[in-house]
Amino acid sequence: MKGILKWPLIVAAAVVVLRVVVEQSGAPNSVSNIISVVALHLVIVPLYFAIRIAKSGLMHPYVTQVKLVALYVVLTRAMVLPTYWLARIYGWSQPRFAGLSGPDVSPLTGYIIVPFATAAVWIIASTVVGTVLGSIVIAVIGRSATKPAAAVDHEARS
Repeated sequence: MKGILKWPLIVAAAVVVLRVVVEQSGAPNSVSNIISVVALHLVIVPLYFAIRIAKSGLMHPYVTQVKLVALYVVLTRAMVLPTYWLARIYGWSQPRFAGLSGPDVSPLTGYIIVPFATAAVWIIASTVVGTVLGSIVIAVIGRSATKPAAAVDHEARS
């Protein structure tokens, strides 16, 4: 399992940068929303981890899934934080940056409270959803991997 985080984190970094470039080039929100870090850390990468874990035969696959998903989400959301700060500084108007700037928004709210609260919500939600989805995949792949061996063992006893 060594190095399992490397490529998902590289992809996440590329998606963060690409999303900002697309948004700032004036693309409609419907286009920029397709380029989603949330899709990566909520569903896609947890499923990738689950498949790799299930095929590896690790002793504690579910604990490994929780740890990998949680670490990946925290690192990915850390990559997103600077985009919130840049949005505050430059007054970007995309809906995902609502509440960061304006006459009634303090620097504390714009730089700390909103970005970190958003990160916390996504970290918790993605860890829960990614772990549940991943656990289902691990169980299904684990069950299908052990079925042929059980069938062979049953036939040997007959």
